[in-house]
Amino acid sequence: MSHRVARVFLTVIAASMPALALAAVHDTVFRGTFEALDAADTAATDAQAARFLTQATFGPTVSEIALVRKLGYQHWLDRQLGMPITPARPHMQQLNTALNALVPSQDLSQDRRVDRFYHTAAYGRDQLRQRTAWALSQIFVVSDVNGAISGDIIQMTEYWDLLARGAFGTYRMLLNDVTFSPTMGKYLSHFRNRKAAGTRLPDENYAREIMQLLSIGLIERNLNFTPILLSGQPVPTYTQNTITEMAKVFTGFAYSDATPTNIFSGTNTYNPMSCVQNEHDIGVKTVLGGVVLPANAPCGIDVGAMLNVISVHQNVAPFISRQLIQRFVTSSPSSAYIQRVATVFNNNGRGERGDLGAVIRAILLDVDARNNAPPANFGKLREPVLRLTALWRAWDAVAPLPPANQPSMDIRISSQARGMSQTPMRAPTVFNYYVPDFQQPGPIAAAGLFSPEFQITNESTVWAVGNTLYNHSWNAYVGGTVRTDRPVLELAPLVALASNPAAMVELANQRMLYGTMTTATRNALTTMVTALGTASAVDKARSVVYATSLSPEFATQR
Repeated sequence: MSHRVARVFLTVIAASMPALALAAVHDTVFRGTFEALDAADTAATDAQAARFLTQATFGPTVSEIALVRKLGYQHWLDRQLGMPITPARPHMQQLNTALNALVPSQDLSQDRRVDRFYHTAAYGRDQLRQRTAWALSQIFVVSDVNGAISGDIIQMTEYWDLLARGAFGTYRMLLNDVTFSPTMGKYLSHFRNRKAAGTRLPDENYAREIMQLLSIGLIERNLNFTPILLSGQPVPTYTQNTITEMAKVFTGFAYSDATPTNIFSGTNTYNPMSCVQNEHDIGVKTVLGGVVLPANAPCGIDVGAMLNVISVHQNVAPFISRQLIQRFVTSSPSSAYIQRVATVFNNNGRGERGDLGAVIRAILLDVDARNNAPPANFGKLREPVLRLTALWRAWDAVAPLPPANQPSMDIRISSQARGMSQTPMRAPTVFNYYVPDFQQPGPIAAAGLFSPEFQITNESTVWAVGNTLYNHSWNAYVGGTVRTDRPVLELAPLVALASNPAAMVELANQRMLYGTMTTATRNALTTMVTALGTASAVDKARSVVYATSLSPEFATQR
C-alpha cells in the first residue's frame, strides 16, 4: 500500500514539479506584556508564524504557532532566550545507572545519546536554545567517529549541554568552554598536549582548527564577508608559523583532577580541563596578528590571552554570523544580511561583543528572514534531521512509552536514521557533514549560490531519508501498532476530512508546508487521494502525510 502511494504521487508530480535544486543575558524589561505589538513584530497569519518557527525551532506545532501570533516575534524570542536548558547529561547518567541495575555492567552506547537528542528536539520546551546548540555543533564540531571519544557517551552529552548552555552567552565564553572541554581536547588532540622536548613537538591540530573552523577562516574578510584583497589576491589570515607558535599555547591540558605535576593523572572526564604547568610551554610566543605573548605566563593566563586575541579578530563576526544564518535561514545570505548580523555581533547595542543571543535574534528578525515573499535565490535545503523532527511536531506526535523492562522514554531512532548521512555529533570529519561553501554543480553553482546540505544529498541518502520518513509516518500513528521506539502521529484531524481529498491536502499544506504548497503538488496529492478510492480514512490520512513529506516543498525551507 505505502509504496503504491509513493509511486502514484511521484508519477503524478514528476511531470509538473520544478527541480528541487532550484528551488549573556538579555535585557527585556522594556518589552513587558503591556507593550502593544507593532505590525513588523506580528505574524499576520498562521503561515507566517509557522515559517518563523521553521527557522527558529525543530518544527512548528499548532500550539506554538498560536503562541507566536499572540506574543509577536520579539516576545516569543524573549521567552525562549530566558528558558532554562533541557540538560542531556543528567538524563544519561540516570539511564546508565538504571541500565546497570537491570543488567550489571551493561554499557551505554552512542546510539542512546542520539536517541536523547531526538527526544529533546521533538519535545523540549527550550526549542530555540536546542536549535542553536544544533547549529553550534556544526561549527564547534566533535564526532563520535573519532576513536578518542567514541566511548565517551556521557562526556559527549556534557559537550552538547556545554553548547546549549552557551547558546545565548558570549562567543568568547563559548570559545573558552570549548577549548577547555576534555571532549574537544581529545577530538582535536590538545588533551595531554605536551611542550617540546627533544624531538617531540606540540600537537598543532587544535591551533590550526581553532582558527580555520572555529573563528576566522583562511582569508581576511570585510564585515559583509567579502574577501579583503591585496593586489587582487585574498590575504591569508595566518601562516604555518602562526600555527606552530599557537600550538605552544595549547600545551599542558589535563583532566580537571590531574595532579599539578602529572599530565597523565586524573579521571574526571567531563569537567573543564585543567593545565599542568610543568608541561606548558612558557617561552615567548608570536601568535595571530603578530601579537606577542610574554614568557613565563601561567598556563591559564597564556590560553586566556590567546583566546582574547582570536575573539577580537575582525573576521570572527562575519565568519560566525554567516554560518549561523546558513543553519537557521538561508544557504546564500546576501552580503548586506551578513553585515547587519555581524554588526550586532560586534556590538549588541550595549557595547558588548559576541552576544550570541543578540546575534540569533538579529538573524531571525532580519528583514531578509521575515520577508514572506522571498526571492528565488533565498532559502535552503532542509537538513535530514530537521525534516524528521518537523514531521513529528507538525502532527503533535505522541512520545513513545518505554517497555516494562526499560527505564528510558527516549525515541529509539538512531539505528533507523543512520543512512540519512546526518547523525547528531557523528559528522565524518571536523569539517562537519558539509562545508559552508559547497556549491551543487549545475544551476546552483552557475548562479554563484551556496548549498551546503546538497553535499550529503545523493541517490543513497534520498532513499534513506524517504524510508525514515516512511517509518515515522506510515508506520507510526495513533491507533496503529503500539510503538515503544518512536513517536506516533496524531492523524485524527486528517481522518475527519477523509471524504474531502482537497481538504485533507490543504490541512497537510498548512501543517507541514506553512501554506506554500504549489498548485502542481496540490493537484498531484489530491489526485493521489482520490485514486485511493475505497481505502480506509486512516490509510488516506497517512498517505497524505507520507507523500507530503517526500515533496520538494517539504524538503526545502523558504
